[in-house]
Amino acid sequence: MPNTDYEARVADQIAQYSASKIHDHPPIYQYWSNTYIRPRLNAVIGVDTVPGFYVEHIRQRAARNAHQLVRILSIGAGDAEMEVQIAQQLLASGLGTFRLEGLELSPILIDRAKQRIHEAGLDAHITMVQSDLNSWSHAASPGDPYTAVLASHILHHVVELENLFANVAVAIGDTGVFLTTDMIGRNGHMRWPEALALVNALWDTLPEALRYNHISGKTDHAYVNWDCCSPGGFEGIRAQDILPLLVQRFQFEKFLAFGNLPDVFCDRVYGPNFDPGIPAHTRFIDSVEQLNSLLLELGVLKPTMMYAVISNHGAPTARMWKNLSPQFCVRDPGNLDLSPSRQKSQPLATAFRPDILSFRRGESGEHSLRTGWDLPEAWGTWMVDNEAVLELAIPAGAKKCPTLTVRMRLTAFLPRRLDSRSFTFKVGETVIGGLTFFRHEKGAKSFTLEMDTPGGDTFLLRIVAHEQASPDEDGSEDHRSLGLALLDIAVG
Repeated sequence: MPNTDYEARVADQIAQYSASKIHDHPPIYQYWSNTYIRPRLNAVIGVDTVPGFYVEHIRQRAARNAHQLVRILSIGAGDAEMEVQIAQQLLASGLGTFRLEGLELSPILIDRAKQRIHEAGLDAHITMVQSDLNSWSHAASPGDPYTAVLASHILHHVVELENLFANVAVAIGDTGVFLTTDMIGRNGHMRWPEALALVNALWDTLPEALRYNHISGKTDHAYVNWDCCSPGGFEGIRAQDILPLLVQRFQFEKFLAFGNLPDVFCDRVYGPNFDPGIPAHTRFIDSVEQLNSLLLELGVLKPTMMYAVISNHGAPTARMWKNLSPQFCVRDPGNLDLSPSRQKSQPLATAFRPDILSFRRGESGEHSLRTGWDLPEAWGTWMVDNEAVLELAIPAGAKKCPTLTVRMRLTAFLPRRLDSRSFTFKVGETVIGGLTFFRHEKGAKSFTLEMDTPGGDTFLLRIVAHEQASPDEDGSEDHRSLGLALLDIAVG
């Protein structure tokens, strides 16, 4: 018997994306993205455009596997606007032999894609195939592993994510890469309770003109936490499951997470109300982003968007923005109650005050130093190798908690040739976080790592430097290889 609800959603999805423009954003979104996200994209991923994100990693994989035919699969290719840009940039870069296959559900978009591909003169490089990603199987595209599988804002439309990811894992094999940018917030792109409380508080500060809803055509005097999937279609139907399933199935090579509070004020619903040419509007967006970034780093909020470079085997060191690792960014969908009684009843690692280890000369942190550290100085301790190890005790009160928190205060050495330096934090071979220092930042940084509480009384925390640097590069007589410098750590 046919699933009439599913068939109705398919019809709604096709109708929803039949419009001629399906990728438009209001100007305030471009302001927010260019001001705040683009620099992070450059720092973590090494590019500053969305097509460049895909092109650069396809080229890297093609060079690494030069003996293989360059096969690219784009799942949910839509009208192929992105795919045509990718193909054009690949050709311009000198990669002349490749085949890009686009999977798409909508026959309307496939027809539009074929016309776009033909007009661009790319018929020899791009083909379109009608396919429902909820039932797609890699067996339908046999052959060598794909050099890259691309997923641009499509995963949050997929119901059968487990099946899709299992097939992607087979499709990329041991040598390919899975490249995706997508929405990873709550299903239907709703706000989780902790974010909704903040949005409501911000909403109360807005004049009526900035509360106009461009979808409904009405002014929303109170913010509406709208479920985008409720009318039909697949918009955000399993958005909150994307990141946890990726963490379970794959290894991350690069990961950039961002978004949450700014989404509300920069999206297609309310974003057109804000004018980047009006200083009061941009100041408001700036303030929302600054608040959001702080709360993401503290783990109070979880991000709603990501760029991810993923494979079956990962990389020796994963790159990410500050402490926002994939694992840290997962939000428990079962916790919807923020009442004091619920919070008190849960076993939180913050239920006791952890001891603070100081890494100044003669203080408590010296006993935790293992390999890769210099002798402690009056202010703290330098990392003097590409990798350094700490052995940290697990407080008795934290052993009963499922999650262990490590709060650190540190700084890093940056020679004049580097604008930034990145470090990865591991327990065993598991990456639990990363941190990037920038030249324009002054003073020490505080950041937080979270992990599953290890067994035993202690655990080894490995810190890996992505770049080597020494003061002698800048004319100093100090010839040490310096990484980050520890001031203090609290485990709890």
